[in-house]
Amino acid sequence: MTSSNPYSQPEQRIRDRIESDGPITFSAFMEEALYGEDGYYRRPRRISPEGDYFTSPTSHPGFGALIAVQLRDFWELLGQPGGFDAVELGSGDGTLARDVVGYARLLGGPFNEALKYTEFDRSSDESEVVPGGITGCVLSNELLDAFPVHRFVVEKGEIRELFVGLGEDALTDVTGPVSDPKINERVGPLLERLPDGYRGEVNLGLTKWADDVGRTLDRGYVLTIDYGEHAPELYRPGRAEGSLRAYYRHTLSQNPFQHVGDQDLTAHVDFTAVDAELSRVGFGALGLTTQTAFLDRLGMRSFLAQLPGLGLPASEVERNRMPLLWLARPDGLGRFKVAFHSKGVEARTPIGLDSRGSGHNASLLPPVTLPRDDSHFDVAAGAYPDAFGGGGSEFTATWAELLGEDEQPSS
Repeated sequence: MTSSNPYSQPEQRIRDRIESDGPITFSAFMEEALYGEDGYYRRPRRISPEGDYFTSPTSHPGFGALIAVQLRDFWELLGQPGGFDAVELGSGDGTLARDVVGYARLLGGPFNEALKYTEFDRSSDESEVVPGGITGCVLSNELLDAFPVHRFVVEKGEIRELFVGLGEDALTDVTGPVSDPKINERVGPLLERLPDGYRGEVNLGLTKWADDVGRTLDRGYVLTIDYGEHAPELYRPGRAEGSLRAYYRHTLSQNPFQHVGDQDLTAHVDFTAVDAELSRVGFGALGLTTQTAFLDRLGMRSFLAQLPGLGLPASEVERNRMPLLWLARPDGLGRFKVAFHSKGVEARTPIGLDSRGSGHNASLLPPVTLPRDDSHFDVAAGAYPDAFGGGGSEFTATWAELLGEDEQPSS
């Protein structure tokens, strides 16, 4: 923005478009704010202590390590093919990719030799082509929640769309007929339970995403990590304000019209729609679990148990313990959902979804710790004091306390 123009470039383009053509869908607004020229995801990533938010991969390399364990399990379920492709959609700065590949090297053996990891990110300026016809896995972490969404409101028992228009001083909501019949298809079955004034979001971008996944993966698994619920939970009377959220410098708000192009916008994922769209292109839903349970089953306890025996100073043990626990804390990152889908596979349940036990082969996992200088954030040093009860003094002391005494993580 310049001294003569109070608006960011994305907001000015949005205003010009509305002045020319009238109100636009919220999806079009979100597309411009996040992915248009100089939009939020076209700028340097804001995943940092000085930025807007942090993610599971940037919290500790243990997250990527356990994803590698799950990928190895997928490879085994597929019959240990000589070539196993892992395609990450929405790879961002590549932290997850580096951690997965790095831990695969530690695991070694035929799986490491078979693994080919490909990153793809929409915000990249490079010309990237997603491979097609692979055997392996398509995975994503916090990708679908950033897809542009349509917003709606219930008025007199009918679904009306919330468009973006111009008020006297700011962008504002404008109500009108729905712009796409798929909005009614998604919300209609649950409309009777929604009160007048109820607001929500519909992610129509899942259709293209599923088409892309179908073209990419010929045989194997889809691993999707994001926050969201199945439709009956997502569209319920108690969530009358919807799930749309804005993140600006670690501050959460529900106003999407502030800091346009300079704040992140997200909405919870409808996993019922995810199941339906992937089913349309040939994938079966294996199940949905929490990140807490997912990481526990893959070996998180092993990483925590090994820390005291690594010969590290007490400060380093704590520096690693806290983010590892935060990854699985039910009221922290552990609240994320992990969805499993497959095509052309008939075998046992993947480890990360198997509720019959936890920590399969965990004693065989090499330990993993935070390097001093890399892309991970030193959470324990105070970068995110609010996340750990004021620098960690009130944070959960043990895994048992995290989950509850003698409690196993739920599915």
